[in-house]
Amino acid sequence: MQVGGLIFKILAWIFLACIVMQVFIAGMATFSEAANWSVHKSFVKMFALVPLIMFLLTFVSDVKGLKRWISLGLFALIVFQFLTIQVFSSTGVIAALHPVIALLLFWGSVRMVKKAS
Repeated sequence: MQVGGLIFKILAWIFLACIVMQVFIAGMATFSEAANWSVHKSFVKMFALVPLIMFLLTFVSDVKGLKRWISLGLFALIVFQFLTIQVFSSTGVIAALHPVIALLLFWGSVRMVKKAS
């Protein structure tokens, strides 16, 4: 495996771990301490660009094919995730997609890790 592929694999695992942690933080905010919503809001900013970095990495490394498009799809889901809160929070039906998108992010992240391994 070349360096680009190794970096891609590491980023895939980091992103998956961050998605799991983000869901855990949301659970803590829901079931334990509401103050964790601020942690939930700030933590995502630390990893939101990882799929975009992965996508860009596919153009300068040996990583090709479906991995490129899954990483772009994950970034698109992150963008839509932000939109459900920032733009559509007053539109209940669209805002309700927020946890559904979280499930898609988890599924896509698992798929990405499998493809990268």
